[in-house]
Amino acid sequence: MTHEHFAVYGYRFLDTLESSFYQLFALGREHIQTHAYNWDGMKRIDGPLYLFQYTVSGQGAVCIEGQTYDLKPRTAFMVEIPGEHRYFLPETSSEWEFYFILFRQKNLSEQWAELVTRLGHTPCIPEDSGAIGLLKDMFHASANHRITDGYIASSLVYRFVMELFRFSETRRKEKASWPLPVQRAVQQLETSYCELQSLNELASNAGLSKYHFTRVFRDATGLTPISYLTKIRIERSVELLRSTSLSMEEIAREIGYSSGSYFIKVFRKWVGYPPGEVRDGREIVGFHHLKFD
Repeated sequence: MTHEHFAVYGYRFLDTLESSFYQLFALGREHIQTHAYNWDGMKRIDGPLYLFQYTVSGQGAVCIEGQTYDLKPRTAFMVEIPGEHRYFLPETSSEWEFYFILFRQKNLSEQWAELVTRLGHTPCIPEDSGAIGLLKDMFHASANHRITDGYIASSLVYRFVMELFRFSETRRKEKASWPLPVQRAVQQLETSYCELQSLNELASNAGLSKYHFTRVFRDATGLTPISYLTKIRIERSVELLRSTSLSMEEIAREIGYSSGSYFIKVFRKWVGYPPGEVRDGREIVGFHHLKFD
């Protein structure tokens, strides 16, 4: 990476300060070469804030609730200020280059908690990901005086949080990274969705207890096994509704439901309106395929 300038830009936009908009606090790119660099999350007085910091080169360290993590290139850390953490340049490292963003917690507490649950406090994120690309773009926008009001700043904070969610979803959808029992279960769901009758069958084939299988499956895919099965069935039913003249009872049996009435109930819950309206295509978008990803 070429050595562009290093700087920290702080923001206090009065036009959105008292509103419900998201509040950008600071953006920066720093190159630390002194072991005096040491931030204690319990001693800071500029919170409440959320901090996302991403290592570009060198190595830093962060201690979160008593556990220390190495922050090598392509590793970020996510903490709340104030909070029980400390980040610093360790004695084993001579330099640490990173980008960071700080923003207010207002209106973002649920999203932040969900991101930390999905990614952990110290996620490894490729430098060419959307989130890191946007972080760099925001720094360059700051350097070129293009973040000129609170509305621009609020939209950038929102976009950054959404890019982190996109990254977490992309990682979760990479089937090759799922545990082998989950991969096998998904394959069985996708090929035998009309025949499966119980969760016990999936768990047994995966060699796991029902409780453990459900937890592992949900952690990997974001859905419970039953929800994943329903997703497949509803997707298939849309194709049948638009490409065949099968009755509701026939479609229900085709995708594995015992009755047309139950199929209609589940379809309405997932899609928002009954399957008959999808077939007729009146006053709604006439889609031929529907994906729940």
